[in-house]
Amino acid sequence: MSYADVFADCINTLVYGGERKLNPEDTQPAPTESFYKTEKVHNQFCDASRYLTEKGTIVLQYIIENETELGERQVLRKMSYQGGAYRQQMESGTPIYGVIAVVIDWTGKTSRIPQSLHALLLRNGMPPEKLKEIDDSKLAVYHMNNLPLETRSRFISDMGFVADYLNEGNFERRGGQNIVHMEALCDMMEAITGDTRFTEQANKLLAKKKGNKIMMCEYINQLEARGEARGEARGEARGEAKGEAKLTSLLEKLYNLGRREDAELAVRDLDARARLYREFSIPGYRYEQ
Repeated sequence: MSYADVFADCINTLVYGGERKLNPEDTQPAPTESFYKTEKVHNQFCDASRYLTEKGTIVLQYIIENETELGERQVLRKMSYQGGAYRQQMESGTPIYGVIAVVIDWTGKTSRIPQSLHALLLRNGMPPEKLKEIDDSKLAVYHMNNLPLETRSRFISDMGFVADYLNEGNFERRGGQNIVHMEALCDMMEAITGDTRFTEQANKLLAKKKGNKIMMCEYINQLEARGEARGEARGEARGEAKGEAKLTSLLEKLYNLGRREDAELAVRDLDARARLYREFSIPGYRYEQ
C-alpha cells in the first residue's frame, strides 16, 4: 500500500464504492506517526497514510490501518489516529483538512466488534439516554477474506489479485490484467499464505521479461507448470514406492512357501508377476500389467 496507485485503489473501491474519486497523482505520502500525551508524550503509528492535495494545499488525509487481530475497542484506535492527525493541525497555521480512516481486516474471520463509539459505550454499560450528549464516530472495517464479488470487481490495481485469491483461491478472473508491482505483490502473497512459490516464480519471470509488462496469465501458467512438475515427480515417487512395496510383499510370501523359482520368475517376468499378484490377492496388481 506504499504505492500510490494501490492506496488510491483501496480508497476508491472500499470508501467510494468504485468511483475513481481519488487520483493517485494527486496524492503524496503523509506521516504515519502521530503523538498523544498522558503523563508523558507517546507516539503511535498507523500503517499507510496519504494526503490529497489540490494546487499544493492539503484538502484531505486518508489513513489505512491493517489489522490481523480486531479488538472490541477498535473504534477507539481509529479515533486515536484521526485525533493525532487533527492534533498536528492545531498550531500548524495551514488550512484545516479532514481525516478519513478505514480498517482493513486480514484475519479471515467475521467480527462482531462495535461498529461505532455509541455501540461500544452501550456494550460497556452506558445508559442509552446519555448517548445524545456524546459525539459518535463510525468504524468502517473491510474484511478482505470475505469481500463480495461486486466489491472485488472494483479493484483495478494489483490489490485485486490479492482480494480474488483470498476469496476464490486463484487469479483466473484477472488473467488478462497486467501486474504492476510484481515483487511487492508476490511478497504479500507469500506473507498471507505462507507459500514461497509466489516469490520463487516471480523472480524467474522478472528475469525472463527483463522490465517488460507481465500479465497475470503468464504468471498463472508458470505457477501451474511448476505445480504440474512437482505433482508428476511426487506421483512417480509414490508409484515407485508402491511398486517396491508390492513386490517385496510378494517375494516374502513366495520365499516363505519355498517357491524360490516363482520368486525369481516374478523379478524377471512382468506377466508372471501379475499372475502371482492375483494368486496372492495383493492389491493393485493391475498397475503391473
